[in-house]
This record gives sequence, C-alpha cells and structure tokens, in this order.
Amino acid sequence: MLIDIQAKIAEGKGIGYEKWARIFNVKQSAKTLMFLKENSIDNYEELEQKSDFVSAEFAELSDKIKAIDLRLKEIAELQKYIGQYGKTRDIFQKYKASGWDNNFYEEHRADITLHRAAKKYFDALDMSQFPKMAELKQEYAKLLSEKKKLYSGYHELKEKRKDLLTAKSNCATILGIKNDASERDNSERKTR
Repeated sequence: MLIDIQAKIAEGKGIGYEKWARIFNVKQSAKTLMFLKENSIDNYEELEQKSDFVSAEFAELSDKIKAIDLRLKEIAELQKYIGQYGKTRDIFQKYKASGWDNNFYEEHRADITLHRAAKKYFDALDMSQFPKMAELKQEYAKLLSEKKKLYSGYHELKEKRKDLLTAKSNCATILGIKNDASERDNSERKTR
C-alpha cells in the first residue's frame, strides 16, 4: 500500500520519515507495475474485473469452508449426544423402573442429568431415530477430506486476492482515481 506522505507530514513526522516514505512508495509502485506486467493486466478496468472475480471466488470458497465447518460441528455434537445417551440409557431405565426414587436419583444424578440433556437435545432436533455412528464418522471423514482439498486452494486464492486488491489500491492512488470500491477494498483488507 502506498503511504500518503502529506498526511504523515501533517501528523508531525520528520524529514527522515518523508524520505523513507518516498523510497517506499517508489518501491511499491515498481512492485505494482511488475505485478501488472507479470499478470498481463493492461488497464485499470481489467484490474478491477480480475480483482472482483477473484474476490467473488474467494468469498464463495470461504462460504463453502464455513458450511463444511458448521456441518462438522453438528456431526461432532450429534456424536457426543448419541454416545452420552447410549451410555446413560440403562441407568435412566432403572431410575424409571424404580418409580423415580429419590435415593436412586441422588446416587446416579450425573448420569441421569446427562441422559436428560441428551434427550432434550434430540427433542430440540425433533429426532425420533438416531443416525448410525458409522455413517456419521464416514460423513465426518468425507467432509474433513473435502475441507482439506478446499484449503489447498484457499490460501493460494487468498494471496492472489490480496495482491490484486493491493495493486488495485496502488493504481487508484497513482492514477488519482477516487471511488467507493477502492475505499471499500482498503477497509476490507484492514479488517482481515
């Protein structure tokens, strides 16, 4: 990103900083020019189109990864409650058979509480029948594998997006183009 030297001077930065900032800006401009040549980008509109396209691809990939993460979390929680329900079912059946005896409840309070929590979870999901653990483990492994594949492209796409947005911002600064899109791109990059 190019530095606004005039704003920094107004903040009270010294002559040494001004000299460093000018050299830095020249280096950033040269990097931007090299990036544009390496990627065969001839005009600002083409740079905008490529950065918008890559940003859209990145957003789509991010959404896919987030959806997979959400499903992985759901599966893990489901597995936890299925296991919890299975381990405490016998104790709860005995508690029920005891006529809801308070002494039995006090002896097995933790197991009964876990069983009720699992039952409450399944009721909230409106589940009458549990999926098989093997199927859940298989789905989890499949989703995890898919997430790893997506992540290999994610980092590359993230870097490409960052480079395009930086080049776009630098070109806008060099060419004196002021638009809402470059301002928005700068603020997006600062928040990430």
